[in-house]
Amino acid sequence: MRLTQSLFILLLISFNTYSQQEIFDEIESTKPIAISDIKTTHLIFKNKIKYLDIGSRYFVTDTIENIVKVKHIGGDFIEKNEEKKTNITIITQDGDYYSIPLFFERDITNTTYKLDHSLNNNNNILMKNEQKKMGMYEMCHFSRKEVSNYNIKGNRDLLLSKVSGIFYRGDYIAIRLVVKNFSTIDLNIDHFLFRFMKDKRYAQDIVYQERVLRPVLICNETDKVRGTGGIEVFSFVFEKFTPNNNEKLQIDIIEKNGGRSTTIVIPRKKLLKPRVI
Repeated sequence: MRLTQSLFILLLISFNTYSQQEIFDEIESTKPIAISDIKTTHLIFKNKIKYLDIGSRYFVTDTIENIVKVKHIGGDFIEKNEEKKTNITIITQDGDYYSIPLFFERDITNTTYKLDHSLNNNNNILMKNEQKKMGMYEMCHFSRKEVSNYNIKGNRDLLLSKVSGIFYRGDYIAIRLVVKNFSTIDLNIDHFLFRFMKDKRYAQDIVYQERVLRPVLICNETDKVRGTGGIEVFSFVFEKFTPNNNEKLQIDIIEKNGGRSTTIVIPRKKLLKPRVI
């Protein structure tokens, strides 16, 4: 059920929100392994097998604990290219991911292969990156749909901007920002600047270096808010953070080739109490 929900979320995001963005990077396979119809090949892993899928019915498999047995059915099914090549995908109990190309060869010498985390380190790193990226996009999706839990406003030069939500999920915090343009001139946004500022009450106590907070994902591809009541909603996904004592987060929205701007200040207390989604 959880897998189905995750696939639905990824498809929804891919088609409705991020049609121009690549969600997954290609994961490189291990070296091809020859499989015979007269000998059984054994693949030995460090941990028990959790998931296995093979792409062709001309190759048959069986699993015992941490061992996968593979054999080709042979006979008349060794002529066409699709009968001689396939791949096998395996995930172990500790989350190691393997994508292994297989090809038919009757006379093989090596029938045993030992695969472990150290031999497959690059694939594991890429798999973990994909899981992390999936979490970012899930956060992006949920933060746009969630009911507002804050209404922190900034208003200047006929621009209404407000933070309508601060959300927390897994390793990420999302800040949802609404921008409304009451001017008849379209607003082209140059950039959003997020920076931690020292509270005015403490600003002169010590020398203080501002800290810039950079989002890992912006959940809106537009950079324009149309005039005469145009509205755009932006969700900014950050790796989870907490402000230092006596800090606040200031958001500046800067117009491209223009003089309009607006600022929103989020107090530390509100940053420490996001809605868990």
